[in-house]
Amino acid sequence: MRAILLAILLFGIASLILFTTIDVSTLFAGQHTFVDIYPSSNDIDCVACHHRIQEELNNSALHSELSCEDCHRFTGAGITFAEGGSPATPGEEAHAAYKPRCLDCHGEGGYAKQAPAFNESGYGSEFSAHRALVLKANSSGMCVGENEACLACHTNYSVKIDYSYFWNINYTVTGDGTEWNISQFAYNGTREYNITYSKSGAKHEFVNMTVVRKETCQKCHKNIYDALVNGTAGAGGVNDEDYLTHAPIEIDDPQWAMYPDNAWGHNRYHYKANRANIDNSNYCSRCHNVNYFASTHLQKSNTYNLTNVTADTNSTQVHAAEALWCTTCHGSGKTKEVINDPGTPGMNSYGHSATDPDFVDLIAESYARTFNGDICMGCHEAAEHPDHGSCCDCHVPGMKSFSRDIYIESEPSGYCTNS
Repeated sequence: MRAILLAILLFGIASLILFTTIDVSTLFAGQHTFVDIYPSSNDIDCVACHHRIQEELNNSALHSELSCEDCHRFTGAGITFAEGGSPATPGEEAHAAYKPRCLDCHGEGGYAKQAPAFNESGYGSEFSAHRALVLKANSSGMCVGENEACLACHTNYSVKIDYSYFWNINYTVTGDGTEWNISQFAYNGTREYNITYSKSGAKHEFVNMTVVRKETCQKCHKNIYDALVNGTAGAGGVNDEDYLTHAPIEIDDPQWAMYPDNAWGHNRYHYKANRANIDNSNYCSRCHNVNYFASTHLQKSNTYNLTNVTADTNSTQVHAAEALWCTTCHGSGKTKEVINDPGTPGMNSYGHSATDPDFVDLIAESYARTFNGDICMGCHEAAEHPDHGSCCDCHVPGMKSFSRDIYIESEPSGYCTNS
């Protein structure tokens, strides 16, 4: 019995010695070392956990001078953040940080340069081509949905966009010798068109506006860029410039060799030589943001009549690009109003002329903007004149009545028949 009691005593003494002489290691080193946050400024090291974001900002053309707190603890958003002090301030809407909206700074009354149109209630008007993108992003279910639209163009975040297009339209255009009319208009379903704009993926790496203007248009609207530069596939599957749906420009058909500029013999049809080698976003701005183009191409003022064309458009009311109707520039009373063409004897475009100026406007008033341009292009797409009849059927007023059935697909195919 004495031996047992002695063994228990020795075991207890050994346990006491072991407990009092060995340090206890914590699972997280320094977990009982607290940061002094008594000053009002943030003393927490955000970069310790978010070092990749700091690297992105270091490579950023814009905002690299901003601290984490400038955006993520921005008091101008009306948010109360937790702060030290005596007494301490508990966080209300946010504890240490919040997800900022780009428009917190760039919106109406913001501290930075305002984003035109998007700084307004409802993100601008129907004239702003990218308003739909912002609205779609805002309804995406993400915490700060509208930022998706901003990041797509203004950062190196990679983009994947799914477009939904109508597949094609068909209609009949008739003339009675004095005016034109459209009837039996119909469209055939929708189709999807997808683009992937692969960048570095860094959403905190903001790009210079020069890069945005030079690359973004043709990257996100690749179908239109391809149509402008290469033409789209013809009926035989050949990329032969037969189908230039986005702009009625020059063709190589020998029957038009007498006209060096384009099939109609005058130079008003959006012609641009060496399209693959130009600054394509600047080319896009000629129509889709005339206000910007006028401010950066003063030498074009005389030949392009930029002052008056700017007044015709709504480009001063948009963010990056204006959503266009053909009537925006070619409607009655506009600087580029469609008129009789004196340069081609006997080829006057009746129904479009100043004697009956409502036809172009009527298309815009009667049909959605989605269809508006392709309705016009059903006749004006290069090389797609009927293979029967004569020029006089459509182009000489008072000659005779005519009827043409038009079928045209939306880009990127752009296939068109005019029979």
